[in-house]
Amino acid sequence: MRNSVGMAALNIAYLADHPEAAPLLAEWFSTEWSDGTPEMSVTALTEYLSAAASRDQLPICLLGLADGDPVATATLKFREIEFSSEADYWLGFVYVREDVRGLGYGRAIVAAAEAVAVAAHFTPLYLHTPLKESLYRRLGWQTVGATTTMHGKHSAVMSKHG
Repeated sequence: MRNSVGMAALNIAYLADHPEAAPLLAEWFSTEWSDGTPEMSVTALTEYLSAAASRDQLPICLLGLADGDPVATATLKFREIEFSSEADYWLGFVYVREDVRGLGYGRAIVAAAEAVAVAAHFTPLYLHTPLKESLYRRLGWQTVGATTTMHGKHSAVMSKHG
């Protein structure tokens, strides 16, 4: 199915229902965010994602599928970084395949992750982003602080209440 602008409809699924997608997602993440550490290798990320193949226990990885192909993903996590004692639930590994960026898939996968978080009472939800603060602000997130990652990058910390 395609919407009025020709974009394939985004179907949301759990990685638990498509475990064969884990190596592809790991490749995306490693290419986008690799810092050369073993934790960001394709092998380590594939193992992490295999553990995130859950529907009700964190981490929970969602897939956005267009015409049956993975084009977007987001993961709900527990305490991704140490920020504050209240910051238990995090949105991370938000990624949209490069060739389909700008088509609304990012907004859709974030909204789906937010809905899962609210339904499971994983709120408030936090994220950290070095580059996409304005995007998340447009989606209703509020900047609540900043952090420096272990690799020395400045990241805005944002929150959204269910």
